[in-house]
Amino acid sequence: MAILESRTKTGISWVKESVALFKTGPRKWLLLGLAYVGLFMMLPSVPGLQFFAFFSILLWPVFLAIAIALYRNADMQKQQTVSEVIQLIKPKIPMLMALGGICLLYGIVVSFILNSDIEGLLKFTQGKAEMTESQAMQMMQAMIPLLLKLSLMLIPLMMATWFSPMLIAFNNYSVVKAIKSSIAGSLQYMIALGASWLLLTAGIVGAMLAVGIVVGIIGSLVPLLGQMLTSLLVFGCLLLATTLMLAFQYVSYRDVFRAAGVDKA
Repeated sequence: MAILESRTKTGISWVKESVALFKTGPRKWLLLGLAYVGLFMMLPSVPGLQFFAFFSILLWPVFLAIAIALYRNADMQKQQTVSEVIQLIKPKIPMLMALGGICLLYGIVVSFILNSDIEGLLKFTQGKAEMTESQAMQMMQAMIPLLLKLSLMLIPLMMATWFSPMLIAFNNYSVVKAIKSSIAGSLQYMIALGASWLLLTAGIVGAMLAVGIVVGIIGSLVPLLGQMLTSLLVFGCLLLATTLMLAFQYVSYRDVFRAAGVDKA
């Protein structure tokens, strides 16, 4: 019970520190979040650019290492340009891309395993401009098991990659050792990580609901303006969530691997 309480307090502390770190430069971190969302969420979904999704997965650990280095510099009050950060990480880029390749292979395996479920779900939408209420319910019943399976299969990937890019970039770990250490660290601090995730998610949802009420009132008076504000609200919350999660990832890495010989160069 004492361990549970201690780990929960650690998770709450991580959230507070992540918010404090975000406050050191909101504009800078929101721009970083915009780059993350643009490169890894929006660009791969653009028609004709789906092939970029494969390259984005390979480059994701590199971007993450750069982003965490920027948060580390802010935390340590160290002045360093983005180009200097890239030069620092440059020797580790092949290993970071190898980590991205492992993520890509894992994603392909997951897609292969869930292929039959995905095909079954697509049957509900083929040739149907509109669905009846019963068809929509059937689709939801088919979607829930798929989402549960997908979530369970992605948990090992998240544990393997939560700390590993930083361990490769800053601690000189090999790819295999970084993955093993990331999984070990995630398991050891599972309660703290879970508490932080829940608290951050609840905070973002709460803020979204509060602002959503105001937008709803405006929308009832000026519908067109309400639609525009709703889109901005969703996008803004996505950017805020991304930047806070990156800050949380740095703070948790810093504390879990504080004694792991982090390179101060």
